[in-house]
Amino acid sequence: MKRLFCAILGALLIASFTACSAGNQNSASTSAAQSDSAENTDTSNVTDGNYDLSFTDRDSDSSYDEGSAVKVSFTSNSAESESSSVEISGAQATIKEEGTYILSGACSDGKVVVDADSSAKIQLVLSNLNLTSSGSPLVIKNADKVFITLANGSENTISDGKTYTETIGDTNVDAAIFSKDDLSINGSGKLTVNGNYKHGIVSKDDLVIASGTISVTAASTAIDGKDSLKVKEAELTVSAGSDGIRSTNVDETDTRGFVYIASGTLNITAANDAVQAASLLRVDGGSFTITTGGGSSSGKTHTEKNFKMDMFSSSSDSSDSESAKAFKSASNVKINGGTFKLNSSDDAIHTSNSAEINGGTLEIATGDDGIHADSALTVNGGEINITQSYEGLEAGEITVNDGTISIQASNDGFNAAGGDNTDSRDNFSGDASKKLTFNGGYIYVNADGDGLDSNGSLEVTGGTILVSGPANGGNGALDYDNGATITGGVLLAIGSTGMAESITGNGQCTMQTDITSQNGGTTCAVTDSSGKVIASLTPEKQYSNVVVSTPALKTGETYSIVCGCTVEGADSHGYASDSTASGGSTVTEVSLDSENYSNGGNTMGGGMGGQPGGQMDGGQMGGPMGRR
Repeated sequence: MKRLFCAILGALLIASFTACSAGNQNSASTSAAQSDSAENTDTSNVTDGNYDLSFTDRDSDSSYDEGSAVKVSFTSNSAESESSSVEISGAQATIKEEGTYILSGACSDGKVVVDADSSAKIQLVLSNLNLTSSGSPLVIKNADKVFITLANGSENTISDGKTYTETIGDTNVDAAIFSKDDLSINGSGKLTVNGNYKHGIVSKDDLVIASGTISVTAASTAIDGKDSLKVKEAELTVSAGSDGIRSTNVDETDTRGFVYIASGTLNITAANDAVQAASLLRVDGGSFTITTGGGSSSGKTHTEKNFKMDMFSSSSDSSDSESAKAFKSASNVKINGGTFKLNSSDDAIHTSNSAEINGGTLEIATGDDGIHADSALTVNGGEINITQSYEGLEAGEITVNDGTISIQASNDGFNAAGGDNTDSRDNFSGDASKKLTFNGGYIYVNADGDGLDSNGSLEVTGGTILVSGPANGGNGALDYDNGATITGGVLLAIGSTGMAESITGNGQCTMQTDITSQNGGTTCAVTDSSGKVIASLTPEKQYSNVVVSTPALKTGETYSIVCGCTVEGADSHGYASDSTASGGSTVTEVSLDSENYSNGGNTMGGGMGGQPGGQMDGGQMGGPMGRR
C-alpha cells in the first residue's frame, strides 16, 4: 500500500511539472516578463545628487522560459506566430500583449512592432534573428518597458533602410532599433545594428545596456537614450557618422539627460563626440578605446600668442569645425575609474561646468585640450598621461590633490583661464577668480608655451611638480597674474629666461637663477654643499633659467646648479631627491641669504600684472649669470 501511494504521488508530481513547463503558446507568456518584483528591486542603489544611476535586477536578468515563451519566426518574406498576442501582416509582426517573445529567422524586408498597453513589460529574446527592413525593422510604439535579451550563443543582425519616412504621432522614427519608451538590452549573445538611415539604437525614454556583445554602425548617432543612458558589463563597438553614444534631454537636466557607465568595454570611433551628455557624465569603470574627428592629427590649427607683447597684435585659431570630443558634458564630468585610450581631434574631456578625476588610467592624445572645464577641474587621483595636446589641463580653477599627471603640450601645460577655449586674458590685469592649486600628486609638464599658467593666482602646498618649460623667450615655465606662493612640496621649473618668473615661499625657501644655456636632454641637478642632490630634472628643450623650491632648501646654505650630470635613482623624467650625482659641471653657485632668492628672469613680474616672488639680486632680462 505504501509503495502504491508513493507511485501515485510521483506520477502526480511529474504531471504537475510537465503541465507547468508546457505553457500555452496561444497567449502571451506569464514568465518573468510579467512579474515586476525584480523591476522594483534596486540592486546597485547608485545615485549622484538627483540622478538615479541604478540598474534594476530586471535590467541584468536575461533568463526566460523557452517552453512557455511565444515564438515568432521570420522567413525570407514573411513572419509567423501561432499566438493570438501577435498580429501578423505579411512580414510584419506586431506584439500586442505583455509577455516573453522569442524572435528568430531571417527576412529581407521584415519588421517587429511593439504596440501594447502602456503598463506592459515585454521581453524580446533575439535568437539568431537577421532582420532587414526598407524602414525601421524594430519599433517600440507603446509599452511600459521593453527588455531585449540576446540569447546565449546567438548572433543577431538588425538593419534599416537608407531612406524612409515613418512616424509615431509627431515623433519621427529614425533608427534601426527605435523605442518611444524605456528600453533595456541584456544577454550573452551578439547583436549587430546597422543604422543606414540615421541612427542605430534610440530610446526616447531611458536606455540601459546591461550586457551583451553589441556592434553599432550608424550614418549619424549610434546610440541615443534621450532621458538617460546607462551601460555596464557590455562589450560595445561603435562607428558613428556623428556622435557615438549620448543622452540628449536638455529640458530636465536636473534629473535627466545623463550618461552613466559602470563597467564594460567600449570601442568608439565617431566623426563628432564619442560620449555626450546633456547633464552629468559619470564613469565608474570600464575599458575605453576612443577616436573622434579622425584623431589628434586632425585637430584644428592654433595660432599661438607668443610673447606677452603680442597683446598689440591680432591672433586667432582657425574656425572651429563641429565638436569632436571624446567625453563631453553640458554640466559635469566625473571619472572615478576605468582604463582610457583617447585619441581626439578636439578636447579629450570637456565640460561646460566642472570636472572631477578621482581615479582611472587615462592615455590622451588630442588636437586641442586634454581636459577642459569652463568652471572647475579637480584631480583627486588616477593616472593622466597626455602625450599630445595644445593645452594639457584647462579650467577657471584647477586643483590637484593627488594622482600622477604627465603632460606634453604645444602651448600651456596647465592653464587656469576657463570659459570656452579662447584666451580672454586682459594682459594688464589678472582675474582673482582664476586659480591654480597643487596640494599633492606627482606632476610632470613639458610645454612649448607656459608650463604652469594662471590668469589669477598660483598656489603650491604639496606634491612634486616638475616643469620642462619653453625654449622661446615669450613664455615661461611659470606664468601668473595675481601672485604665486609655495608652502610645501617640491617645485622644479626649468625653461627660458626672457619671461621666467619665480614663486614666493611662505615658510619654505625658493630660489630662481639664470644659468648658461643648456641643450635639451641635459640633466640639471640642484645640490647642497655636501654634493647631495635635493632635486633634479632632465628638460626636453633648451633652457637657461631654474626655479626650485623644496623643504630641503635652507637659508644660510650654499647650493649649486650642476648640468650634464648622472643622477643616481632618477626616474624617467630625470627626477630624484636625496640622491647623488656624478659627472657634469657646476654652472652656478647660490648663497641662499633669504627665504626667497631671485637672480634673473622676468623683472617686470607675472604676466605684466604681478611681481615675481622674492628679491631681485642684480638680475637682468636674460643672459647667463655665471657662478656666484
